[in-house]
Amino acid sequence: VYQLGEPMVMGERTAHGRVVPADLTRVSFQIPGKIASRAVEAGDRVSRGDVIATVEDSMHKQALADARAQWQLSRRQLERAQRLYERDALTPAQRDELQAAFLLAEANLGLAQAQLSYTAIHAPFDGIVADVNKELYEAVLPGEAVVSVYRDDRIDVQVDIPDDLPAQFHRMPDRRAYPFQVVFSGIEQSYAMKYLKSSTARHPQTQAFEFWMTMPADGLRIPPGLPVTVTADMAAMGMETERGILVPLTALDPTDQPGVFRVWRHSDGTVEPVVVNVARIYQQGALISGALAPGETIVTSGLYRLSPGLAVASKPAQQEQ
Repeated sequence: VYQLGEPMVMGERTAHGRVVPADLTRVSFQIPGKIASRAVEAGDRVSRGDVIATVEDSMHKQALADARAQWQLSRRQLERAQRLYERDALTPAQRDELQAAFLLAEANLGLAQAQLSYTAIHAPFDGIVADVNKELYEAVLPGEAVVSVYRDDRIDVQVDIPDDLPAQFHRMPDRRAYPFQVVFSGIEQSYAMKYLKSSTARHPQTQAFEFWMTMPADGLRIPPGLPVTVTADMAAMGMETERGILVPLTALDPTDQPGVFRVWRHSDGTVEPVVVNVARIYQQGALISGALAPGETIVTSGLYRLSPGLAVASKPAQQEQ
Protein backbone atom coordinates (compact mmCIF):
# COMPACT_ATOMS: atom_id res chain seq x y z
CA VAL A 1 0.00 0.00 0.00
CA TYR A 2 0.96 3.63 -0.40
CA GLN A 3 0.26 6.34 2.16
CA LEU A 4 -1.14 9.53 0.68
CA GLY A 5 0.76 12.73 1.30
CA GLU A 6 -0.43 16.31 1.56
CA PRO A 7 -2.05 17.94 -1.48
CA MET A 8 0.43 19.80 -3.64
CA VAL A 9 0.40 22.40 -6.36
CA MET A 10 2.23 21.35 -9.50
CA GLY A 11 3.35 24.66 -10.97
CA GLU A 12 5.65 23.18 -13.59
CA ARG A 13 4.71 21.49 -16.84
CA THR A 14 7.14 19.42 -18.86
CA ALA A 15 6.96 18.61 -22.55
CA HIS A 16 9.23 16.81 -24.98
CA GLY A 17 10.07 18.13 -28.42
CA ARG A 18 12.89 18.58 -30.88
CA VAL A 19 15.14 21.18 -32.42
CA VAL A 20 13.76 22.47 -35.72
CA PRO A 21 15.52 24.52 -38.42
CA ALA A 22 15.11 28.25 -37.84
CA ASP A 23 13.39 30.05 -40.75
CA LEU A 24 13.78 27.05 -43.05
CA THR A 25 13.58 28.54 -46.54
CA ARG A 26 13.18 26.76 -49.87
CA VAL A 27 15.38 28.50 -52.44
CA SER A 28 14.15 28.25 -56.03
CA PHE A 29 14.57 29.80 -59.50
CA GLN A 30 12.08 32.21 -61.00
CA ILE A 31 12.61 30.82 -64.50
CA PRO A 32 12.77 27.30 -65.94
CA GLY A 33 16.08 25.83 -67.02
CA LYS A 34 18.69 23.14 -66.56
CA ILE A 35 21.05 23.23 -63.59
CA ALA A 36 24.46 24.37 -64.87
CA SER A 37 26.26 24.67 -61.52
CA ARG A 38 25.61 24.10 -57.85
CA ALA A 39 28.03 25.50 -55.30
CA VAL A 40 26.76 23.87 -52.09
CA GLU A 41 26.07 20.53 -50.46
CA ALA A 42 23.91 19.67 -47.46
CA GLY A 43 25.54 20.93 -44.28
CA ASP A 44 27.53 23.71 -45.95
CA ARG A 45 27.56 27.14 -44.37
CA VAL A 46 26.53 30.03 -46.62
CA SER A 47 26.55 33.81 -46.29
CA ARG A 48 23.84 36.15 -47.48
CA GLY A 49 24.23 36.74 -51.22
CA ASP A 50 26.40 33.70 -51.95
CA VAL A 51 25.60 32.06 -55.28
CA ILE A 52 23.95 28.71 -54.60
CA ALA A 53 23.24 27.48 -58.12
CA THR A 54 22.84 28.61 -61.72
CA VAL A 55 20.93 27.45 -64.77
CA GLU A 56 22.19 27.59 -68.35
CA ASP A 57 22.24 31.25 -69.40
CA SER A 58 23.44 31.32 -73.04
CA MET A 59 19.98 32.13 -74.42
CA HIS A 60 19.44 34.82 -71.79
CA LYS A 61 22.82 36.41 -72.55
CA GLN A 62 21.95 36.49 -76.25
CA ALA A 63 18.56 38.00 -75.48
CA LEU A 64 20.27 40.68 -73.40
CA ALA A 65 22.73 41.47 -76.18
CA ASP A 66 19.87 41.80 -78.68
CA ALA A 67 17.88 44.02 -76.33
CA ARG A 68 20.89 46.25 -75.66
CA ALA A 69 21.57 46.65 -79.38
CA GLN A 70 17.94 47.56 -80.04
CA TRP A 71 18.00 50.04 -77.16
CA GLN A 72 21.16 51.72 -78.49
CA LEU A 73 19.65 51.97 -81.96
CA SER A 74 16.40 53.42 -80.62
CA ARG A 75 18.33 55.96 -78.54
CA ARG A 76 20.34 57.19 -81.55
CA GLN A 77 17.19 57.40 -83.66
CA LEU A 78 15.45 59.40 -80.95
CA GLU A 79 18.42 61.78 -80.62
CA ARG A 80 18.40 62.45 -84.38
CA ALA A 81 14.64 62.87 -84.32
CA GLN A 82 14.89 65.43 -81.54
CA ARG A 83 17.38 67.52 -83.53
CA LEU A 84 15.17 67.35 -86.61
CA TYR A 85 12.12 68.25 -84.55
CA GLU A 86 13.88 71.31 -83.15
CA ARG A 87 14.51 72.47 -86.79
CA ASP A 88 10.86 71.81 -87.67
CA ALA A 89 11.97 69.02 -89.99
CA LEU A 90 9.94 66.39 -88.13
CA THR A 91 6.32 66.36 -87.05
CA PRO A 92 5.37 65.84 -83.38
CA ALA A 93 3.68 62.57 -84.29
CA GLN A 94 6.85 61.22 -85.90
CA ARG A 95 8.94 62.22 -82.91
CA ASP A 96 6.42 60.69 -80.50
CA GLU A 97 6.50 57.44 -82.45
CA LEU A 98 10.28 57.22 -82.15
CA GLN A 99 10.11 58.15 -78.46
CA ALA A 100 7.61 55.34 -77.85
CA ALA A 101 9.91 52.90 -79.67
CA PHE A 102 12.79 53.98 -77.44
CA LEU A 103 10.75 53.50 -74.25
CA LEU A 104 9.73 50.03 -75.43
CA ALA A 105 13.35 49.14 -76.17
CA GLU A 106 14.36 50.43 -72.75
CA ALA A 107 11.68 48.24 -71.09
CA ASN A 108 12.80 45.20 -73.08
CA LEU A 109 16.40 45.83 -72.00
CA GLY A 110 15.37 45.92 -68.34
CA LEU A 111 13.41 42.71 -68.79
CA ALA A 112 16.36 40.97 -70.44
CA GLN A 113 18.66 42.09 -67.61
CA ALA A 114 16.21 40.73 -65.04
CA GLN A 115 15.85 37.44 -66.90
CA LEU A 116 19.64 37.00 -66.92
CA SER A 117 19.85 37.78 -63.20
CA TYR A 118 17.25 35.06 -62.57
CA THR A 119 19.68 32.43 -63.89
CA ALA A 120 21.42 32.46 -60.50
CA ILE A 121 19.96 31.94 -57.02
CA HIS A 122 21.58 33.33 -53.89
CA ALA A 123 21.56 32.58 -50.18
CA PRO A 124 18.78 34.67 -48.57
CA PHE A 125 20.68 34.95 -45.27
CA ASP A 126 23.65 33.59 -43.34
CA GLY A 127 22.90 29.97 -42.51
CA ILE A 128 23.27 26.27 -43.16
CA VAL A 129 22.15 24.24 -46.17
CA ALA A 130 19.64 21.71 -44.87
CA ASP A 131 18.76 19.79 -48.04
CA VAL A 132 19.79 19.66 -51.68
CA ASN A 133 16.90 18.77 -53.97
CA LYS A 134 18.39 19.15 -57.45
CA GLU A 135 21.51 17.74 -59.09
CA LEU A 136 23.67 19.06 -61.94
CA TYR A 137 22.05 19.07 -65.40
CA GLU A 138 18.64 18.32 -63.91
CA ALA A 139 15.71 20.33 -65.27
CA VAL A 140 14.05 22.69 -62.83
CA LEU A 141 10.78 24.62 -62.94
CA PRO A 142 10.01 28.06 -61.44
CA GLY A 143 9.30 27.75 -57.71
CA GLU A 144 10.72 24.22 -57.50
CA ALA A 145 13.06 23.94 -54.50
CA VAL A 146 16.73 23.53 -55.38
CA VAL A 147 18.05 23.72 -51.81
CA SER A 148 16.69 24.51 -48.35
CA VAL A 149 18.55 26.86 -46.03
CA TYR A 150 18.03 27.65 -42.35
CA ARG A 151 19.47 30.31 -40.06
CA ASP A 152 22.39 29.36 -37.81
CA ASP A 153 22.27 32.47 -35.60
CA ARG A 154 19.17 31.15 -33.81
CA ILE A 155 18.03 27.87 -32.27
CA ASP A 156 14.34 26.99 -32.46
CA VAL A 157 12.52 24.23 -30.59
CA GLN A 158 9.07 22.81 -31.35
CA VAL A 159 6.88 20.83 -28.94
CA ASP A 160 3.35 19.45 -29.00
CA ILE A 161 1.24 20.83 -26.14
CA PRO A 162 -1.96 19.59 -24.42
CA ASP A 163 -5.36 20.89 -25.45
CA ASP A 164 -5.77 23.02 -22.33
CA LEU A 165 -2.72 25.22 -22.96
CA PRO A 166 -3.24 27.03 -26.32
CA ALA A 167 -6.10 29.19 -25.06
CA GLN A 168 -4.14 30.10 -21.93
CA PHE A 169 -1.06 31.08 -23.95
CA HIS A 170 -3.07 33.28 -26.29
CA ARG A 171 -4.63 35.11 -23.33
CA MET A 172 -1.24 36.08 -21.94
CA PRO A 173 -0.49 39.81 -22.50
CA ASP A 174 3.23 39.33 -23.22
CA ARG A 175 4.04 35.76 -24.12
CA ARG A 176 7.67 36.61 -24.93
CA ALA A 177 8.43 37.89 -21.43
CA TYR A 178 8.61 34.45 -19.80
CA PRO A 179 11.51 32.02 -20.27
CA PHE A 180 11.21 28.27 -20.72
CA GLN A 181 13.94 25.98 -19.45
CA VAL A 182 15.17 23.67 -22.18
CA VAL A 183 17.56 20.73 -21.88
CA PHE A 184 19.02 19.34 -25.09
CA SER A 185 19.66 15.62 -25.32
CA GLY A 186 23.27 14.86 -24.43
CA ILE A 187 23.88 18.32 -22.89
CA GLU A 188 23.53 18.69 -19.12
CA GLN A 189 23.20 22.48 -19.10
CA SER A 190 19.73 24.04 -19.15
CA TYR A 191 19.05 26.97 -21.49
CA ALA A 192 16.41 29.71 -21.28
CA MET A 193 14.31 30.09 -24.42
CA LYS A 194 11.57 32.58 -25.27
CA TYR A 195 8.20 32.11 -26.93
CA LEU A 196 8.36 32.38 -30.73
CA LYS A 197 4.92 31.35 -32.01
CA SER A 198 2.16 28.78 -31.55
CA SER A 199 -0.47 27.16 -33.72
CA THR A 200 -4.15 28.00 -33.41
CA ALA A 201 -5.30 24.73 -34.97
CA ARG A 202 -4.28 21.11 -34.65
CA HIS A 203 -1.60 19.75 -36.95
CA PRO A 204 -3.39 17.71 -39.64
CA GLN A 205 -1.12 14.70 -39.13
CA THR A 206 -0.39 14.65 -35.38
CA GLN A 207 -3.71 16.26 -34.32
CA ALA A 208 -1.75 18.21 -31.69
CA PHE A 209 -1.27 21.92 -31.05
CA GLU A 210 2.28 23.08 -31.74
CA PHE A 211 4.43 25.53 -29.81
CA TRP A 212 7.78 27.06 -30.80
CA MET A 213 10.52 28.60 -28.66
CA THR A 214 13.74 30.30 -29.70
CA MET A 215 17.04 31.63 -28.43
CA PRO A 216 20.18 33.17 -29.98
CA ALA A 217 22.71 30.52 -30.96
CA ASP A 218 25.69 32.52 -29.58
CA GLY A 219 28.09 30.00 -31.11
CA LEU A 220 26.20 26.94 -29.85
CA ARG A 221 25.86 24.32 -32.60
CA ILE A 222 22.71 22.25 -32.09
CA PRO A 223 21.63 20.08 -35.05
CA PRO A 224 17.97 20.01 -36.11
CA GLY A 225 16.13 16.92 -34.91
CA LEU A 226 17.88 16.75 -31.53
CA PRO A 227 15.38 15.77 -28.77
CA VAL A 228 14.73 18.32 -26.02
CA THR A 229 12.88 18.51 -22.70
CA VAL A 230 11.05 21.77 -22.02
CA THR A 231 9.93 22.91 -18.55
CA ALA A 232 7.54 25.82 -17.99
CA ASP A 233 6.82 27.51 -14.65
CA MET A 234 3.07 27.92 -14.97
CA ALA A 235 2.69 29.90 -11.75
CA ALA A 236 5.33 32.45 -12.78
CA MET A 237 3.56 32.88 -16.11
CA GLY A 238 0.24 33.54 -14.38
CA MET A 239 -1.33 30.43 -15.89
CA GLU A 240 -3.48 27.78 -14.28
CA THR A 241 -1.71 25.39 -11.93
CA GLU A 242 -2.88 21.97 -10.87
CA ARG A 243 -3.60 20.91 -7.29
CA GLY A 244 -3.98 17.35 -6.07
CA ILE A 245 -2.33 14.37 -4.45
CA LEU A 246 0.56 12.65 -6.19
CA VAL A 247 0.23 8.86 -6.33
CA PRO A 248 2.19 6.10 -8.09
CA LEU A 249 0.97 5.29 -11.58
CA THR A 250 0.52 1.67 -10.46
CA ALA A 251 -2.27 2.81 -8.12
CA LEU A 252 -4.55 3.87 -11.00
CA ASP A 253 -7.17 1.32 -11.98
CA PRO A 254 -9.17 2.01 -15.18
CA THR A 255 -12.93 1.53 -14.92
CA ASP A 256 -15.33 0.33 -17.61
CA GLN A 257 -15.90 3.95 -18.62
CA PRO A 258 -13.27 5.38 -20.98
CA GLY A 259 -11.01 7.91 -19.30
CA VAL A 260 -12.36 7.21 -15.80
CA PHE A 261 -10.00 5.85 -13.13
CA ARG A 262 -10.26 4.71 -9.54
CA VAL A 263 -7.93 3.85 -6.71
CA TRP A 264 -8.46 1.24 -4.00
CA ARG A 265 -8.49 2.70 -0.50
CA HIS A 266 -7.20 0.33 2.18
CA SER A 267 -8.82 0.80 5.57
CA ASP A 268 -9.23 -1.57 8.56
CA GLY A 269 -7.90 -4.49 6.55
CA THR A 270 -10.36 -4.17 3.61
CA VAL A 271 -10.45 -2.24 0.36
CA GLU A 272 -13.02 -0.05 -1.38
CA PRO A 273 -12.87 1.70 -4.78
CA VAL A 274 -12.73 5.50 -5.00
CA VAL A 275 -13.27 7.20 -8.36
CA VAL A 276 -10.68 9.93 -8.88
CA ASN A 277 -10.00 12.71 -11.36
CA VAL A 278 -6.57 12.43 -12.96
CA ALA A 279 -5.36 16.00 -13.44
CA ARG A 280 -2.02 15.20 -15.02
CA ILE A 281 0.49 12.41 -15.50
CA TYR A 282 4.03 13.27 -14.49
CA GLN A 283 7.26 11.30 -14.43
CA GLN A 284 6.91 11.11 -10.63
CA GLY A 285 3.37 9.76 -10.80
CA ALA A 286 -0.23 10.89 -11.32
CA LEU A 287 -1.75 14.01 -9.79
CA ILE A 288 -5.28 13.10 -8.68
CA SER A 289 -8.21 14.53 -6.76
CA GLY A 290 -11.22 12.83 -5.21
CA ALA A 291 -12.71 11.64 -1.92
CA LEU A 292 -9.33 10.97 -0.38
CA ALA A 293 -7.47 12.47 2.56
CA PRO A 294 -3.78 12.77 3.47
CA GLY A 295 -2.60 9.85 5.56
CA GLU A 296 -4.98 7.32 4.00
CA THR A 297 -3.48 4.34 2.23
CA ILE A 298 -4.18 2.98 -1.24
CA VAL A 299 -3.23 -0.28 -2.94
CA THR A 300 -0.50 -0.12 -5.58
CA SER A 301 -0.29 -3.69 -6.89
CA GLY A 302 -2.54 -6.61 -7.77
CA LEU A 303 -5.46 -4.28 -8.55
CA TYR A 304 -7.07 -6.76 -10.94
CA ARG A 305 -7.71 -9.13 -8.01
CA LEU A 306 -9.53 -6.56 -5.85
CA SER A 307 -13.24 -6.26 -5.17
CA PRO A 308 -15.18 -4.03 -2.74
CA GLY A 309 -14.89 -5.22 0.87
CA LEU A 310 -12.12 -7.72 0.11
CA ALA A 311 -9.79 -8.33 3.05
CA VAL A 312 -6.23 -7.44 2.04
CA ALA A 313 -3.04 -7.73 4.04
CA SER A 314 -0.98 -4.58 3.59
CA LYS A 315 2.69 -4.09 2.92
CA PRO A 316 4.05 -0.53 2.73
CA ALA A 317 5.24 0.54 -0.69
CA GLN A 318 8.30 2.71 -1.24
CA GLN A 319 7.15 6.31 -0.87
CA GLU A 320 7.45 8.57 -3.89
CA GLN A 321 9.70 11.57 -3.49
